[in-house]
Order: sequence, then structure tokens, then C-alpha cells
Amino acid sequence: MSRFEIRRTAAAQPDTVFGVFTDHRHYADLVKAMHSSVLEREGDPAPNGVGAVRRLRLPGATIREQVTEYHRPGHYTYRMLSGAPLRHYTATVSFTPVAERRTEVAYTVDVDPRVRLLGPVVDRVVRKLLAGFTDAAVARAEALTASSTPGTRPSEQG
Repeated sequence: MSRFEIRRTAAAQPDTVFGVFTDHRHYADLVKAMHSSVLEREGDPAPNGVGAVRRLRLPGATIREQVTEYHRPGHYTYRMLSGAPLRHYTATVSFTPVAERRTEVAYTVDVDPRVRLLGPVVDRVVRKLLAGFTDAAVARAEALTASSTPGTRPSEQG
């Protein structure tokens, strides 16, 4: 099993960033390679909390994931149910305020491929996909913040 972490800082409040990262129905709007993102089952609290199951359709794969922890605005955790050649996949995304209107995002992933020899390839692919998603989600949160703060751009805030 391997573990890696992706870190970014967003010019937005933790609640705004958390909201973008947990808006499962709109993931396909953030990731060009994703054909669709559907919420199969709502969680608690509705719709994106514990127990929520999301289905993500990518080229060559349909991945199903389930939210296992949901603590707004601090962190959420999910696990992969099906759709990739992995024995184990869990991720926790944490949102920590680091300054006024700034949030550090830490995306921590534990992954174990079914075929050990594929480990380095799987790590690279998963890391690249999640880094792209993280960058897009941070940009969306910053844009939402900018649109609610008249006369500023995300780079001018905080």
C-alpha cells in the first residue's frame, strides 16, 4: 500500500472550499476527462454526507465511491467501492483555515493496486487525476469567493 498527499492553498473560507469538494453532482464540471458525475444515493446530512454514493464516469472506467466521514467544514473521507483495479483506496480531504479567507487543502490518499507491479503506474495516474481535480476545485472555490466580494479577484483576497 502507498500513501501520498496533495496540498494546495485556496483564497477562500473553509466552508466554501468544503462545499465545492463535496458537491458530487458537479465533479464533471471541474474535470474535463470526466463524462459524468452522478449521486446514486444521498448521505446524511443530505445530499453529500455519510453514506452518499457517487458514480464517476471516466474514459474506460466507471468508479463508485462512498463517503464514510463528513465533518463540515473540517474534512471528509471516502472509499472506492468499485471501478478500478485496486484492492484498497481511501482518501481524506482536510480543510484548515490558515489566514483570513484562506484555506489549506490536504488530500491524503491510501491506495493498494491489485497487481503490485502496477503500483508506480497506479500512483502516477491517481495522483495526476486528483491533482487536476484539486486545482479545479480550488479555482472554483476562489471564483465563488471573488463573485461574492465585489471588486476583487481571487489573487487579491486574503
